[in-house]
Amino acid sequence: MNNLCPICKNSYPPDVKFCINDGARLVATDIPIQATTPQTHNPFERQSQVGQPYYKASLGNRFLALLLDSLIFAGLAIPAAVVLVFAFIAAYGNEEELTIFLCILGGILTLVPIAFQLVKDGFGKGQSPGKKALKLMVIDLDTNMPCNKTKSFLRNLTILVLGIVPFVGGLIEPIMVFATKDGRRLGDRAANTMVIEKSDYFN
Repeated sequence: MNNLCPICKNSYPPDVKFCINDGARLVATDIPIQATTPQTHNPFERQSQVGQPYYKASLGNRFLALLLDSLIFAGLAIPAAVVLVFAFIAAYGNEEELTIFLCILGGILTLVPIAFQLVKDGFGKGQSPGKKALKLMVIDLDTNMPCNKTKSFLRNLTILVLGIVPFVGGLIEPIMVFATKDGRRLGDRAANTMVIEKSDYFN
């Protein structure tokens, strides 16, 4: 059984999931492969094809990926927390210069986990460490290419902003992931990105 493009009607091998001519998702068919149809498929050749119809990524995998990324975030935040604790101790001991130095250092170290949170989905092939471990990726729907650091910044800035809102702020994005058909939260809609299975992009 081969895969058929519903738009141009070209047939492809079973391992090809998108038409390289118009970007449409292929459907299974018994029609034989056309002799002129390319037998290889490089997803990076699809960068001019936008609006690809992707499936919603596994919610379980997304949760585990988030958990792994959160552990990394917490690990990166530990040095800042330690320095700020020492700053408090120094302030309690009336060591003004040391307190100022430690507060500045702690503030700089605090930027490290925040920066990770904002650009994490722009690493490698649109994969944060957690998403890479769970074989997920973030796709840029404007270009049909893996998410870059600019788009990652836009999609993750929403989480930080909503987190400021008491009580309900931290619930909005998870609700969007569960409730929407494509699993795109507000950050994804702002950056026009989507979390997908890596296998749904790379064949």
